[in-house]
Amino acid sequence: MSSLFVATCEILLLGLLIAGAVLDIVRFRLPNWLTLATALIALPWLILSVPIWPDFGLHLVAGLIFLAIGVVILRFDLMGGGDVKWLSALAVWTGPSLDFVRFLMLTGFAGGLLAIVMLMLGRFRINYGMENGKRHLPYGVAIALAGLDFWFRRGHLGQQIVALYE
Repeated sequence: MSSLFVATCEILLLGLLIAGAVLDIVRFRLPNWLTLATALIALPWLILSVPIWPDFGLHLVAGLIFLAIGVVILRFDLMGGGDVKWLSALAVWTGPSLDFVRFLMLTGFAGGLLAIVMLMLGRFRINYGMENGKRHLPYGVAIALAGLDFWFRRGHLGQQIVALYE
């Protein structure tokens, strides 16, 4: 029964990652329901996947720490609020581990590639992402790609899919 519940949480996370990327491409916004759902679905997954209490608590602390850092990032207008909140919710999934470091590095790398694509669009006079003379970056795409890496590497379903192709 618990493995079915874990799989359900992971399928929901996969859907949220895809939804977040699509919403950010279309609207340049990551809604609060996305962040809330991502964080709430992490809780039963953690209870069943990380049964040791201190580890469970550390996952929650990782989300809160990143949210606190995100407030500073927001203060300097370096990222959007939806991006910071969604990163914090996904930090609950990864916890304070090398997975979190990898997640942030992949998010930054994918965000850099995304920025290059957006610059190229500007060179061709495509107005995608332009608002008030400023080009917006749908960073949710980068966050979702890093989330997919985590999903395939640490999620039970993702590991099973990867094992099929090894």
